Amino acid sequence: MKRVFILGIALLVGISLTGCSINPENYLDSSDKASYEIATKQDTGNGSIDLLTPTITVDENQLKFITENMDENKVTFIYVANEKVFEDKIVNNQEYKIDIKDIKDAHRTDYKPKVQLVQYKNDKEDSDIVTFKQVRYKVEK
Repeated sequence: MKRVFILGIALLVGISLTGCSINPENYLDSSDKASYEIATKQDTGNGSIDLLTPTITVDENQLKFITENMDENKVTFIYVANEKVFEDKIVNNQEYKIDIKDIKDAHRTDYKPKVQLVQYKNDKEDSDIVTFKQVRYKVEK
């Protein structure tokens, strides 16, 4: 009886240790890999977004950004504090200004609000994400 118990414990430990070494990327198809990258790296696709206003005050209502190496043929969606503020094709290396005056959480000082750039496969929000970039900015009192 004692041998069966020890064998059972050893088997349980062996199974649990081998299960930890599985790489989920090996089991994802191409449509799920972008979602996996977003969840783990907060980034997928080519290009970058840089905030030209990484710090604002509670009285400022405008953020400035510039993009590099983004797909200029796709519609780009910009979200600030999870609200869509921009939907249009962009030109790389050009400065853009976005108004954040009426966005509820855009001026929170207890954490850094985020700016998200998203491009979708079919240029519609209900299709697969092909590019996702996220940056945060600081709000000072």
